[in-house]
Amino acid sequence: MSERLAAHHENRTYYFTIESRKPGELKIMMYGTPYTFLHSGERWINYAGNLMEMKSGVIAAVMLAAGEL
Repeated sequence: MSERLAAHHENRTYYFTIESRKPGELKIMMYGTPYTFLHSGERWINYAGNLMEMKSGVIAAVMLAAGEL
């Protein structure tokens, strides 16, 4: 597992760790919930198999903190 990173969106801070990184795919763990994101065109989107869906603004903040933007 990687170090804990912080994503800032609006007035909140979201902490997460990167579980794996492949070209076009990023898997994170945020507050005990796994998320997978796929690179689609010019943006990152939720993987259809995620248990919970993350809003696009938070995804962008996660990608910025992870160095993907």
